[in-house]
Amino acid sequence: MATTRISITDLQIGMYVSALDLPWYRSPFLRHSFLVSRHAQIHKLVRAGVRTVVIDPARGLVLHSQYSGATVSSTTAQASPDPAVKPLKPLAQLNEEYAQAKLAKQQLTQAVQSMFMTISRTGTVNAQQAAEAIQEITIVTRTLTHSSLFMALSQNQPGESMLSQHALTTCTLSLVLGQALQFNPLELQELATAALLHDIGLLQIRPAIRHRVHTVSGLTQAEKSEFETHPNRGVRTLQGQGGFDTSILHLIANHHVYLDDGGYPKEARGEFTSDRTRILMVVDRYDELLTGFGGTTPLTSHQTFQRLYQEVRKGKLDERIVSTFITLIGIYPIHSHVRLNTQEVAVVTELNQTQLHQPIITITHRPDGKEYPDPFVINLAHQDDASELRSIETIISLNNG
Repeated sequence: MATTRISITDLQIGMYVSALDLPWYRSPFLRHSFLVSRHAQIHKLVRAGVRTVVIDPARGLVLHSQYSGATVSSTTAQASPDPAVKPLKPLAQLNEEYAQAKLAKQQLTQAVQSMFMTISRTGTVNAQQAAEAIQEITIVTRTLTHSSLFMALSQNQPGESMLSQHALTTCTLSLVLGQALQFNPLELQELATAALLHDIGLLQIRPAIRHRVHTVSGLTQAEKSEFETHPNRGVRTLQGQGGFDTSILHLIANHHVYLDDGGYPKEARGEFTSDRTRILMVVDRYDELLTGFGGTTPLTSHQTFQRLYQEVRKGKLDERIVSTFITLIGIYPIHSHVRLNTQEVAVVTELNQTQLHQPIITITHRPDGKEYPDPFVINLAHQDDASELRSIETIISLNNG
């Protein structure tokens, strides 16, 4: 059954919304597709200025008038029953997944650091070494949960090489996004290669410039111009040794070509960039903000997504890519330790895909810091019977790598 656009006044509980008439960044929800389960969702849409929505009759209720005046009961109008809701993972399982991801990160870090040491020593990329690292990263993204892998990559240890760690994170998250957008194996391989090598041109930039590029003091115009040559320097390095496809070189050359043409190189145009280039832009920017790569003050994942959201609104980043990224990771990622407005401490154990700012959490510690004998689960999006509504106040750094 085809989707149908209806007036917001006709929207009912039980209908499945597949699109809104608002851009992503003006929506009260981070996703434009969801099952309407409460009147509060409809009220939010009205307050946001939504006038029409597209509903999917195959996944929820239909509008009665679609059937020539025939009366359709809510029972017959619903799609086939959803499969059983998957049970929440216990903390022990989440902790085990995180431990596996940390071990995988250590192994991948060694492989990527070895590759960068070769580049620094010889001035060239060992193609076989790079291909083996990418193969290992690809296997990890397909065998470990994205949430545990993301959390492990987000916890950097003192003394880690920032450049190789940034390359590993950018490559891994680019693959995760590419898989979510269903790129074919060749497209994924090219994206991963470009993501892993996107900043090798920085090895030819003076370290003093590289480390001060985002600091308050900033750079002189001449230093800034030198820094902005790093994409082309990387491309020239790969062109000089051969063996890298043109599409990979194109991705590397344009990973700072933002959609508002505010990036570099200046002669490139953001409107002509591909989805894969835009993925690389978003993931590269995300890791810069999250880890402080390049000299910025590190932000929490929540603050980082807020910044990306602002940059979407300014026309700098692709809103579809950013929206998909947020949906995959969550504003408060699974495994995050958070402090609540009650001063209790909790762990994010599951995402609410229609209300990403209100995940499902397991509360582990009392306001006084003592552990609860029996940690308990709260769905922050559904607290109808609670005497005090809980909400997340801040993310707590794990500081354990």
